[in-house]
Amino acid sequence: MQNFHPCLLIPVYNHGALIGATWQRLRAFNLPCILVDDGSDAATASTLENLARAEPLITLLRLPHNSGKGAAVLHGIAEAHKQSYTHALQIDADGQHNTDDIPALLALAEKNPEALISGAPQYGDDIPKARLYGRYITHFWVWVETLSFDIVDSMCGFRVYPVASTQALAQCTAIESRMAFDTDIMVRLYRAGTKVHFLPTRVIYPENGISHFRPLRDNLEISWMHTRLVSTMLYALLQQLWLKLFRKNSNGSHWSQQSERGSEWGMRFCLWSYRTLGKNTLYALLYPIIAWFFLFATTARRESRRYLQRALSHPPTHKDVFQHFMAYGRAVVDKFSAWSGDIQRTDVIFPNRELLVQQIASQRGAMILTSHLGNADMCRALVHSAPDIHLNVLLFTKNSEQINKLLQQANPSSGFEIIQVGDIGPETALLLHDKIQRGELIVIAADRTSPTSLHRTTRVPFLGGEAAFPQGPFILAALMECPVYLLFALRMKTHYEIFLEPFAGQLTFPRRQRDALLKVAITRYAERLEHYCRLAPLQWFNFFNFWQRHD
Repeated sequence: MQNFHPCLLIPVYNHGALIGATWQRLRAFNLPCILVDDGSDAATASTLENLARAEPLITLLRLPHNSGKGAAVLHGIAEAHKQSYTHALQIDADGQHNTDDIPALLALAEKNPEALISGAPQYGDDIPKARLYGRYITHFWVWVETLSFDIVDSMCGFRVYPVASTQALAQCTAIESRMAFDTDIMVRLYRAGTKVHFLPTRVIYPENGISHFRPLRDNLEISWMHTRLVSTMLYALLQQLWLKLFRKNSNGSHWSQQSERGSEWGMRFCLWSYRTLGKNTLYALLYPIIAWFFLFATTARRESRRYLQRALSHPPTHKDVFQHFMAYGRAVVDKFSAWSGDIQRTDVIFPNRELLVQQIASQRGAMILTSHLGNADMCRALVHSAPDIHLNVLLFTKNSEQINKLLQQANPSSGFEIIQVGDIGPETALLLHDKIQRGELIVIAADRTSPTSLHRTTRVPFLGGEAAFPQGPFILAALMECPVYLLFALRMKTHYEIFLEPFAGQLTFPRRQRDALLKVAITRYAERLEHYCRLAPLQWFNFFNFWQRHD
C-alpha cells in the first residue's frame, strides 16, 4: 500500500502504574501514538500528562468521565481519522499484549489495507478459567451472528483497524461502549463487508494487572449485545430484500442509477435461512414479511399498480398488488432452492428440452435472452437437462465475485458462472466469444438498460405504451455470431415451466440498416415478452416505471 500511515491507539483507565513500562516497549517502533484517558483517577491522569509532555510522539485525549473501553477506542479512531492516519493499532495499556508481534500485524495490515487485522490469542496457564470458558461461549455466538467460522477470536484487543471504514461504521451504528465492544465492532465490520485476518499472538495476564471486568453488569451487557446481534439478523434479511428491490430514489430515477447494495454476508444469511428453515417454512414466513413491504414500500406499490393496469384485464385491486409482491417473495425463495441444487426434474416442465439438447450436441454455443419476468434462475434446470452444459450469466452487478463464491459454496457442481457487465469492451467481448466457441451458453436479461448505457435504448410498443429496451444484449448477440434463443421460466401452481424458443439463427446489423434492424429485433422481443406477461402477469419483477422517458 503506497499510503500506509499507521498510529498506535491505547485506551487507558487507571493504568498509571503500568503505562510507563508498556510505552517503553512501544517507543522503539517510532510510531505516533494516541493515548485516550477514559476518565482515570488523578494519579493516572498526572502520569499520562507527564508522559505526553516528555514524548512528542504521543497525543493525549481525555474523556470527562469513565465511558468504557469502546468509547475510548472510538474517540481515538475519530482523532486518527482527523489526523489522516490510515490505520490504528489498538493495544492494551497493561502490557498483556506481545509487542514483538507489532511489525507482523502492521505488515499484514499493509498487505490487506481494507481488512481488520487481529491477534488470535495464544494463552498460557495464567489465564483465569472463567475467562477462558467464557470465550468459547462468545465464539459460538459470533459464529451464529456471522454465519461463518471466519472470525477466530473476537475478544482480543490487540488489533489494527482500517480507520476510514471503522469511523464510517461508528458514525452510523450504535456500538457497545464497554466490555462487549471488541466483539460488537468486529461482527459489525464483518457484516459490513470488512474482511478479518488473524495472526497468532501470545497473551499474558500480569500478576499486578488491573481488571475492570464487572462480572454481573458486564456479563449482562455482553448477553444483551449477542441478543441484539442475533435479533437483527431477520431485520437484515428484510433490509436486504428492501434495498435489493423495493428501495427507490426519491427523485424517481431509473433503476440503473440506484446504487448496488448488499454484501456477501447478506447473501450468505439468505442462503442460511433457506437451508435452516426450509422452503415451506419460508413460504409461510412470506406473509408477514411481504405484508410489511406492502405497507411501507409505497413506490413499489405504486409501480406495481401502474404495471398491473396494463397487464390485467380488469382494474388492479389491493389484493392484486399484494399477490404481485407475494409472487416476488416466492421467487426469492425459489432462487435459493435453485442455487442450492434442490430443483428436481419433477419441479420443472421443459417442453422444448430437445431444442436445447440439439444445440449442445452441435458443440456450438448460443445466446439466451431472458427477462425479469418469472424466475430466470430456474435455467439451472437446463444443467440437469444436459449435464455437459456450462451457463454464463451476465449481470449488472458489482457483486459478481461474492455471488460466484456463494454459488460455489452452495453447489460446487453447478456449472454456473456469474459475469459482471457494465460497458462490454473488447476484452469482455473476446472472453464471451471464446466461451461461445467452446460450446457454452451466455444468458443475459434484455429488458433492463446497463448503468453505463442508459441512453443506448430503442423505444418500442409494450403493453399499450412505448417502453425503452436496451440495445446492448442484441448487439452482443450479433457480435457472438451464434444462434439466439428466448427463455421464460414461469411459476405455475405446483411447478415451473420453461419456455425456450428460437429467436434468430444469427443476428446481423449492417451499418446502414443498423438502427432499423435493431428496432425490428427489439420489437419482436418485446412482443414475446408481452405475450408471456399476459400469461403470468403477477410474475413481472420490475418495480419501477418501465415506461418512463429518460431523454
